[in-house]
Formats: sequence, C-alpha cells, structure tokens
Amino acid sequence: MKRLSLSFIPTILVMTLGGCSGFNIAHDFYVVSHASKTTFNVGEAFTTEGLLLANKDNLKETITDFTSNIAEGYVFTIEDVGPKVVTISKKDFNNYTYNITVTNLDVLKIESYPKTDFIINEYFSIDGLIVTCNEELVTDYSVSISTSNRLTKLGPQTVEISKEGYQSAFYDIYVWPERSLHVQTLPNTTVFDEGDAFDSTGLVIFDERDNEVTDYELSIPDGTILKGAGNKTVEVRKSGYPSTSFTIKVNESGGTITNYTLNIYYLNDTHGSYSRQYDNYEGGMAYLSSFIKSQVAENPEYSIVLSGGDMFQGGYESNETNGEIMIDAMNEIGFDAMVVGNHEFDWGESSIRFFNEKLNCPMISSNIFYADQETRPTWLTPYVILDKGDLRVGIIGGAQENLGSSITGSISNDFYFPSPNTYIQYYSTILRNSHGCDLVIAAFHDGGFSGSSGSPTKFDNLTGVNPDTGYKYVDAMFFAHDHIAKRGDYNGVPYLEAGCNGKYVGNMTINLEGNGTSYTVKSYSTYNTYGYSGCTTYDTAFNVIETKYAAIIAKGNEIVYNFSKSYSSDDFTLVACEAMYWYVNAHKEDFDNTTVSMSSHNSGGIRDDVDAGVMYLRDFVKVFPFDNYLSIQTCSRQNINRYLSYDYYVTYGTAVFDDQDHAKVASINYITEKSNAYLYQLDYKNYDITVKEILYTYLKENINPNL
Repeated sequence: MKRLSLSFIPTILVMTLGGCSGFNIAHDFYVVSHASKTTFNVGEAFTTEGLLLANKDNLKETITDFTSNIAEGYVFTIEDVGPKVVTISKKDFNNYTYNITVTNLDVLKIESYPKTDFIINEYFSIDGLIVTCNEELVTDYSVSISTSNRLTKLGPQTVEISKEGYQSAFYDIYVWPERSLHVQTLPNTTVFDEGDAFDSTGLVIFDERDNEVTDYELSIPDGTILKGAGNKTVEVRKSGYPSTSFTIKVNESGGTITNYTLNIYYLNDTHGSYSRQYDNYEGGMAYLSSFIKSQVAENPEYSIVLSGGDMFQGGYESNETNGEIMIDAMNEIGFDAMVVGNHEFDWGESSIRFFNEKLNCPMISSNIFYADQETRPTWLTPYVILDKGDLRVGIIGGAQENLGSSITGSISNDFYFPSPNTYIQYYSTILRNSHGCDLVIAAFHDGGFSGSSGSPTKFDNLTGVNPDTGYKYVDAMFFAHDHIAKRGDYNGVPYLEAGCNGKYVGNMTINLEGNGTSYTVKSYSTYNTYGYSGCTTYDTAFNVIETKYAAIIAKGNEIVYNFSKSYSSDDFTLVACEAMYWYVNAHKEDFDNTTVSMSSHNSGGIRDDVDAGVMYLRDFVKVFPFDNYLSIQTCSRQNINRYLSYDYYVTYGTAVFDDQDHAKVASINYITEKSNAYLYQLDYKNYDITVKEILYTYLKENINPNL
C-alpha cells in the first residue's frame, strides 16, 4: 500500500476541521450559588433548590433549563444510602457535577416548642423544649444557640436541634426590639387639689408595636388620696416592660393643723439569739416580743416594727432549724419589714427564698443585684409602703457598699452591692411624688460610721433637701452590721442602732405636724431599752413555738466540754485551728492523704469569749456559729509569710515545705474564696465537712484534756 507523505497531514487536518459544518465549542457553567441541600435522608425528595447557574462566557445568561441525572423530586430509598454525584447537563455545555450524601438517620422531632419570641439582649432559653425520636424522649441533643448567649440581632433566626447520627430538627424564633410603653393620651385630668382622689380616666398606653396596653399598673392607683402639693410623677408599669411616666400637679389646700406621733421599734443583728441568756444579757425572743407588743398596744395605729437584718444565723435553735424558729418568732411579734444583711446569705440563696416565703413581712434592700449589675432578686423589694393611721410611711432598704466582702466568695460572687446612696435618693423621690408618702425612712445593713461615736458622714447627701420634692431625702436612718448600740441625729435626721443578739430593743419616736395632707417632722427622740433587764415578761404566745421545737431546744443543753480556764475570742480561735490541724492529720484518708503542717482561721470567726466551766451545745454554737467548710490550701513561702504578718488571721503549727517549696495548710472556705485569697495560697480544695463539726468532735472526744 502506498503510504501518505507526512508533509500532507497538517493540510488535510485543516481542511477537515474547516469543512465540518455545524460544529460548536462547548460552554462551561458558572455557579452563581450552590445547592442549599447536599445531605438527604432516606425518604426525603431530591432537590437542586438554591443552585443558580449562568453561562461562564456571558454571566448575564442565567441557565434554568438544565437537567440532572437524579430527577427533581426523586425520593431516596435505602438502596441509595452513601455518597452520590449529581451531574447537571445542558446541550452545548460541559457537565457540572457536585457531591451529595444520602443517609439513613433517625429524625429528631420537636414535640413541644419553647419560647419563640424574645426581646433584644434577652438571654436565649429552651425551657419547655421536648424532643423525641421514634416516639422516645431525647435529651442529649445540642442546640445551635447557647442558652448563655444574649440575643443581639433583631429579626428571625433559625434554631437547629442536632445529635450525631440523627437528622436535625429546626424551629424559628423572632427577636423583637426592646419592649417599651408610651403614653398615647393623657388622663382627662392632670391637675388636682390636695385631698382629691387620683383618677386616670382617659389614659391610653401603647407598646413598642403600637398595640394598646390595658393590663398596666400605676404607681399612684386610682382612688389614692393625693397628699403634698407640687408636681408628682405617675409611673406606668407592666411586667417585663420598662416603665413610662407622666406628671400630674397637686395644688396646695388649707386644713386644720394635725399632730401625729409615730413609734418605730427596732431589732438588728439578733443572729439567731432565740433563747434568753443571762451571761450575755440577751433578752430572748419571747421576752422581746412581750415588750414590743406592749409598747405597740399603746399606739397601735401609729407603730412600726422593723428589722435591720442578720436575724437568723448564729444561735443554736435558729441554726438547727435553718432560721425557721426565728421566723416564727418574728411573725408572732409582727414585723413590718426586714432589711437584708450579709448573714442572710450564709446558707445560700435558696435559704433566703425560704425566709422570704415564710416571713409575714417583705425583705427590703435597694442596692442588691445579681452579678449582671442589672437584675434584682425576686425575693427582694427596694422599699415598703406602710399606711399607719392617716400617715403613709415609705421605708427604703440599703446594704453596705461591697457587702459581699463579708460573705463567702462562692455565694457573694453571684451578687453585686453598689453604694446605696443613689438608690435611696431615687426611691425617696418616687415615694414622695408618686406614692404620697408623708415620711421616708432609710434602713441600712451598715454601721453608718466607724466605732461607737461619730457621725454617718457617708450618708451626708441623704440628709439634705430633695429639690424634686421639697423635703429631706430621708427623715430618719436605722443602722446595723457593726453590733454597736448607737443613737443621735445628723443634720437634723435622727438615727438609731440596737446593738446585737437581742441585747437591746431600739425605739425611735417621731412627732409630725400637718394639715391633713402634708406633714413635717417637728421633733424626735431615740432610745435603746436593755433586752435582759428591760424586757422581763414572757410572751405566752411563744408556748406554741416552744412546743413545736421542744426537742431541738432541749438538745441545746447537751454538754460539749468542761473548760478549766476562760478564753478570749481570739484565744479560742487558736483552739479551732488546733482542731483543724488534728482532724486533717488524723483522718488523712478523707483528705486525699494530705498532711498539713499549719492551720489558719480568721479572727472574726469566733463570735464570743469562752468562760471556764461547762459549755453547752447552745453556748458552743453561739461562740462558733458559722458553717464554713474545711479547705486545704497549697501555699508558697511568700503566702505563709503574709499569713504570719497579718493579725487578721490566727495560725497554728509551723509550715513544712516539700521539694517544690510548697506547704499544705488547713483553713476555711471563707478565707480560701475571698477575693484577695491569691495572696495567701497557690490553690485550694474544699471538703464536705464544716469546721464547726470538726471543732465539736475535737471537744466532745476530749482530744486535748488540758483546755
């Protein structure tokens, strides 16, 4: 066969290509957006939804008439499980492919939906969410939005409920703008005379979505007799909404001059001192009750009974009943309000909720918040309004600034205690202008000043005139916390504190003069009655309480130890340290086989001196009331030196350092959880036994017979 010369091949190829009529160069797809779903479960239908294609040579040419090797709407079966390639085709275009996966997963199902409407900056919540699979409850699922997250984006959001190996479930939430109320139409009347009844007829309120709101409350309810001339702010309130307000004017009216005498009876820092104790001159709640009731009976319409806080923790009977015996006693006496003190926190927030539930009076404080610095606990109200005869009295509670430093860190870290002054001023204006209060009292769990004499200068700005009301911010102040009995006046404002442990009953008498609608303080007096020698009659109503707790009261007479000598409170703190040192080293198996060479306790942890002779269980708890847990610290030499140089801490033993130059020290969680604990430790571990239990065992087992 004759071969074709190679020199002719290029010519033939050119001629052949050039002579092919109808030949087109293939185009490529350009992916504008990918398919939104690439994982399908058995039983689901295939879809290319979300896939948007264009001509790569002309991006304006959108391609919609493509075909797929898997038909749109095809329902996957068990035979399809596994990875698959989707091929997109169109005439004159090169194929485009993408991968999908077909799974055989169980499907999560939402049986009960949680909250779906939220307000901007609200924490996300799934409370009420119930998830099932194949009609069985599922709890170990994950949620695409954490419940610790604040919702900061307005509008709709999708929440995914997922679990590995399962097909997810979804639901939608909506985040609305911050809730708000606004006054659409003012009441028909906004100008009144003193003595008129307030009437809000005609008031129209809308919310942030321009929906009319009718289930609001007013700070001055309809029918309230208006007292005190001037402008008054009426707050409009609805649960879950910031309040709005409007102003009314009250014109002065004449009237007959009227005088009233208001008596306030006061206890603070009783620390569970239920029983009458001669040694400490403690009156005992049954005797204090009889005295207070007899005083109130002389002027029942115009008497107030007030507590300054720290009522429950510290006495044997109260500690044994988690404060319940003191609550029963307070309810029998008839308290009108109680300020929250630092020792109300000693047994945790759940106990405060218990106190609040059982007490027949509100617990008040204006400056205690959760650590977010915005939210006030639901068991707390900033003030109480008391209608006593023709007088309306507002009492605002306050806590010492940074009161958390006197609370165990693991509890106090959840709370915030700013200065009370701004809050007292704010609520004083509301009580005067919005609630028509004739008298405003501030009651603090704060000593007011240092030592047994001086002036409460840190509250100086509360004794001046409030420009918004024309009256002093406060007409009287009550103090607590430092256990010092004090009384006097500062810038014309009387103050009082009734010591501690029921050793005194405070009494403040305030004389007011007015015209029937507006009153001013004309004079006042303060007095502290001795609890033991001044309250000598037993209140027989306490027989019911004594019967209820008879077994506990009787156990208080158990002998714990017979001391051969007396101890000051500081000296007895050393005994507590000895007990900790002994207990840990004698029971190493309970403490990770740790040997401690030193122990420490704060000097304020022992609350009373110890007399020579028999110590009963009731006395023991009075001396050592706190339920602090044993804690073992790891300390450096620098930590130990700081311990030894600071007389606030009592120590026992001599530090022995290991090859890492570390020593182990037995202490209490009140110390190891303090904000400055890093100065005294490298780390620590708490154990489930209180130092009170340890000291009790040390004494009962007569470990040291020479005490």
